Amino acid sequence: MSRGRSPTAELEEAIEEGIRRAAPRLGYLVAAALNGEFLWVAHQLLDWEWPGFLTAEFDDLLPIVTVSFILSIVANLVYVFDDGWPIKPVGELVTTVIGFVVALRTWQVFPFEFTGNDWSWLARVVLIVAMVGTVIGSIAALVTLVRGESSPRD
Repeated sequence: MSRGRSPTAELEEAIEEGIRRAAPRLGYLVAAALNGEFLWVAHQLLDWEWPGFLTAEFDDLLPIVTVSFILSIVANLVYVFDDGWPIKPVGELVTTVIGFVVALRTWQVFPFEFTGNDWSWLARVVLIVAMVGTVIGSIAALVTLVRGESSPRD
């Protein structure tokens, strides 16, 4: 026991520290589980014929979408055990690069057919924003990796 500190204060501090360490781990587990669910849903969409604007060309995207979800699941499961440098920036770099590939391939295949209002322009804007975002995320992960920075929790 530290001088001048009550056992209650030390216990509260220990609990706060445990929560601080456990919360991100739980988040990684939830992210991995959600990505598993999204992967399953992605493979059902054409059978469900939902959403209605999705075309059969979506099937051409499924291999790269599958790789993306699997890499994200693996990365999050690795982060449960180690989310420090260099593990986390490498995982972020890999997942953002594959995210760029998915967005680019979606642009190329464009498995959408909008009836009534033509929302194609909006879908393409969203894809551009996604590609720009993944480039920025990749650069940030690369800078973190090269600098050797640790996460704020380390």
